[in-house]
Amino acid sequence: MQTFEPDLDLSGRNLRALALLTMAAALAYYTYRVSAAPGLWPALLALWVFLLVAGSVALLWWMPARLRYELTDEALEIQTAFGRRRILLENLRAVEPVEYALGRRSGSAALPGYYVGRFQSSLGKLTAYAGRPAGEGLLLLLHTGKMVLLTPQKPKLLSARLRRALPEESEDGPQS
Repeated sequence: MQTFEPDLDLSGRNLRALALLTMAAALAYYTYRVSAAPGLWPALLALWVFLLVAGSVALLWWMPARLRYELTDEALEIQTAFGRRRILLENLRAVEPVEYALGRRSGSAALPGYYVGRFQSSLGKLTAYAGRPAGEGLLLLLHTGKMVLLTPQKPKLLSARLRRALPEESEDGPQS
């Protein structure tokens, strides 16, 4: 098994996290000050608000760190924050280097460095497992006609390994 790390866009992540934590502290303080409940309840409510926002900030670090691609002899396994997707190599029809721009999304997660799910893109509707919203990546065309976008740090190496698994008639790419 060989592991390929995604090319992640983490620019501005620290600033976003600091801003969110500052907002969480301010919101928690505001909740505490305006709460009309007597005793311990205002403090508990303020703590709950702070922890909720701080948990969201933790996702900024955790989700991108979970994204990776693992290539075995029979499949490409894509690790995401909440599971795995397995693509059997026998189901690949073509592997193409592409330039892309992700647009509207449905049923997907988009955080800095983590773009996973179904997207409308410059290439059409596809399923992305990407670390950037735009740039260069690898487009996998499956035998079902679905498209899967990956953004490995070493796209040429992953592309070469995946192309070896393609059937002989598919190596030239998709037929028109």
